[in-house]
Amino acid sequence: MTKLQITLTDEETQLLSMRAAVLGYDVTKYAKFVLAKDAVEQISSISTFQATPKMEKIAKKAIADYRAGKTKPWVFGNYAD
Repeated sequence: MTKLQITLTDEETQLLSMRAAVLGYDVTKYAKFVLAKDAVEQISSISTFQATPKMEKIAKKAIADYRAGKTKPWVFGNYAD
């Protein structure tokens, strides 16, 4: 768990208090709500692309090789091999 400490101006506090009151929240709970809502929106906006048939074939072969144990695991920072 991460603790976040911020300093708000009186005007910012008043604005957040009014918005929080609509939901029945205090300022702290409302700030957490806003941050969580933004995080969910960011996750849903991750762009994707359509793979070409060639890319799909390569990916399927790589997955099959991995499942068959034909691949060698790579550990970040381990360059001995």
